Amino acid sequence: MFAAVTEDKHLDALTRIYTKDYFIEHAGSMFRENPETDFCIVEFEVNRLSMINDMYGLGEGDRVLKTIAKVLLEIFNEVELSLVCRVQSDTFAFACPYDKENLETYINGIEDNLKQLSSNLSVDLLMSFGVYVVCDKRLSILSMCERANLALRSVKGNYIQHVGYFTESMRDKAVEETEITAKMNAALINNEFKIYFQPKHSLDDERVVGAEALVRWITPEKGVVSPDKFIPLFEENGFIMKLDAYVWEETCRFIKENQEKGIEVPPISVNVSQVDLYNPHLVDTLVGLTRKYAIDPKMLKLEFTESAYTESTQQMLGIMDKFHEHGMEIDMDDFGSGYSALNVLKDVPVDGLKIDLKFLSKTNEDNSGKAKRILAAVIHMAKWLGIPAIVEGVETIEQVDHLKSLGCTMVQGFYYARPMPESEFVKYIKTKSTRVKLETERPFDEVVINPDEWWENVGSDCEPILEMNTCHILFDRGVGDELGVIRASDSLYEIIGGRERFFNKPFTFDTIVNNDDRKRFFEMFDEINDYHSIGKSICRLELDGQVIWADFKIRLLEKNEDHRVFFAVVDDVTRSVASVLNLSI
Repeated sequence: MFAAVTEDKHLDALTRIYTKDYFIEHAGSMFRENPETDFCIVEFEVNRLSMINDMYGLGEGDRVLKTIAKVLLEIFNEVELSLVCRVQSDTFAFACPYDKENLETYINGIEDNLKQLSSNLSVDLLMSFGVYVVCDKRLSILSMCERANLALRSVKGNYIQHVGYFTESMRDKAVEETEITAKMNAALINNEFKIYFQPKHSLDDERVVGAEALVRWITPEKGVVSPDKFIPLFEENGFIMKLDAYVWEETCRFIKENQEKGIEVPPISVNVSQVDLYNPHLVDTLVGLTRKYAIDPKMLKLEFTESAYTESTQQMLGIMDKFHEHGMEIDMDDFGSGYSALNVLKDVPVDGLKIDLKFLSKTNEDNSGKAKRILAAVIHMAKWLGIPAIVEGVETIEQVDHLKSLGCTMVQGFYYARPMPESEFVKYIKTKSTRVKLETERPFDEVVINPDEWWENVGSDCEPILEMNTCHILFDRGVGDELGVIRASDSLYEIIGGRERFFNKPFTFDTIVNNDDRKRFFEMFDEINDYHSIGKSICRLELDGQVIWADFKIRLLEKNEDHRVFFAVVDDVTRSVASVLNLSI
């Protein structure tokens, strides 16, 4: 076991265990004095400690740190040749003889004790561990700790794998990242970052209908640096904000310069990183660039990743409203890559979807064709919502033919064109007649809707959508106060009393809406006159003497003079409302 703690100068002021400096000094001695023993150094971190400080105050956060220190002392007082310390803030470390089974026991012991503490808090105390198995005792202890930290970083934020072991590839990556970080500011000043453009094509006639601005780093020493190596690092260290701003301005300059030359430039999309959302001047910066270069705001399209919507929905809604006020359009990038794509889409008024190519990957094409059905449903849903959809990463004629069969109209990918520098892109759009459309097309403005036939002829393609998430419904809003149900998900049928209710003709949905809520309920439908608005309302449904509070979010799919078809997501919020209003259920 490690020596008894006696000297205050070697102790961390808060936790009363060894400091990092003492750990480094004495771990080296311990390793040298026991050359036949295999050792390991483990660094671990408490995730979400800042959340505990915010919710309960610094005192509660300090109590968590003290508890961790106490647990470490209890575990390793019984382990010979061991040493523990507090590295900094919410990071701790220990050194001990390496035995994988014993190490797992120690880690489980730490986590189990923290779970006990978590039970008294509303925040789970998740842990991340990085292990360096000492294979070269000639290394300094500081270098060993750095390797344990690299292993820790490899699993930080991973809710499935919480223990990482150091590998040499981690060290190589760290060295490379250090070199990139040291050169990034100079590279921006020296114009080493170049803007490339990848065209977007219409599948109808293969004309260029848009492009995406991408950044490439071309260094004098090593040539092209892969975006996979520097973009994630820049997102982590914050430099992406400077790089994004550079791309935005260069794109606006490019558009203006070529418009003045009489070249028909299509709208160009630029990426907005999630870290940019924390910039309070984001909207002013982008809108200011369109004014500085005197270009139509719709010529500069913005792309936000789906994760930005799912992780910062309310913040995103506020930002989107401001961009829309200035006439700018926003696409959701990587649609389908997250777990809540449709739930996000029902809340967020995006102007376009970029569908993740994972729907087309061979690994997703099972025998039942489920991936193809999902892709088809998303494309059809985008059309019905009046949202232009583009599939990116298209590389083969087989993929092109498949997308045409699904009714997809826009694609981006190597099959048509790779990303290209400015000069090549200008030549490309000169040889390819462009079609600049700044207004959103709506293919179903003049449709004939017969509610009895609509599902069989058109709406049945929507069935995979109804299978993908819970509580979906298609409404037919006729003349007057009648509100029929065309189709609903099984989960929705369960909420409102089973399928039999709908087949007991005549039935209209409005008959189960509480009388006091009817006016608000119908206003939700009547106030939606375009294909981008979202209607929201919480209303009571009365079902066989039982009251259900239902949260509706609706969007318009199709309309004519006599009928309108709406897509709705319905959430049962009875328990939440009862909790707020102190009602019994």
